[in-house]
This record gives sequence, C-alpha cells and structure tokens, in this order.
Amino acid sequence: MNIIAEGDYDSQKFNGLDLAGGSVHLRSFSDCRFVRCIFSGCDLTGSTFSDCTFEQCDLSGVKLVDCGLRQVRFVRSKLLGVDFTRCTINFFALSFDDCLVESCNFSGLPMKGTKFLDSIVRECVFGRTNLSKSSFERTDLSDSVFHDANLSEADFSRAKNYAICPTTNKVAKAKFSLPEAVSLLRGLDIELE
Repeated sequence: MNIIAEGDYDSQKFNGLDLAGGSVHLRSFSDCRFVRCIFSGCDLTGSTFSDCTFEQCDLSGVKLVDCGLRQVRFVRSKLLGVDFTRCTINFFALSFDDCLVESCNFSGLPMKGTKFLDSIVRECVFGRTNLSKSSFERTDLSDSVFHDANLSEADFSRAKNYAICPTTNKVAKAKFSLPEAVSLLRGLDIELE
C-alpha cells in the first residue's frame, strides 16, 4: 500500500504524518519539510529527497533501497538501524543536527563534508567511508566504529567517546580537542602512565 499518492512533491510541508510500516515507492520530494512525522519501518524504495528537511521525525528502520538523499537535513530526529549503504551513492549528501543516530551503517559512502552536530551517533559503522572535512562537533560517538575511513581534515572538536585508530584511518589535519584526543593512543598498543 502506498500512503502518499503518486507524483512529485515540491516545496510542501508534511506535518504529523504516520507512515509507520507503509511504503512510499518511486516518489520525488524537492524542497519539502517533514515535521513530527513517523517513518519507522517505512519502505522508501526508489524515492528521491532533494533539499528536504526532517524535523523531529522518527526514521527508525526505514528502508532506503535505491533511495536518493541529496542535501537532506535531519534535525532533532531519530534514526535507528538504518542501512544507508543501499542508497543511490551519486545522489547522497546529508547533515544531522541534534539527532539520535544509532546502529546505522554508513560503510563505503562518499560523505565528504557531512555535519554531525550536537548529536548522539552510537554503534554506527563507518568502514571505508570518506568523511574528509566532515564535522562531529559536540557529538557523542559511543561504540561507533571507524575502519579504513578517510577522516582527513575532519573536525572532532568537543566530540566525545570516539575510538579512532590513527593507523587504520586517515587522520591527517583532523582536529581533536583535549582531553578526548588521548583516546587516539588506545589503538597504538602502548602503555600510558
């Protein structure tokens, strides 16, 4: 069952939609705003979102197969268990502000310049992800995994609870702040006193 009618949507505001467990296939949304909408378990296969904002939305378990996310902002939203690796890679640019992002997979994605600000990014996987020039300012990265990721020139100022091994990730010119930056030494198999 498709909950949103066929067609393209431009410059519309959707407030309080409950699309939990539904499907929204092959729809196009441009410059749209979704406020307090529930997308948990929703199947968005083949849909595209360009210059859209999701505010105070629940996107837990959303299915993003062949989904395009271009210049999409998530603000004060919840994203649990989302596999972003199924998205259309050449149509992919996101930002997160004051969000809960948990158990999500961002492996292999081109996420240069992505902003994760004032968020909780917990138990997420960033394997072979290009996060150069990205910002994680004031973000809690508890139990998130960075492996073979490009973190060059990324900003981890005032980020906390990260575990980044400088020998398995590119960290040239990345910004870190004390005291959290001491955690970079954990991956070097040395003893601190």
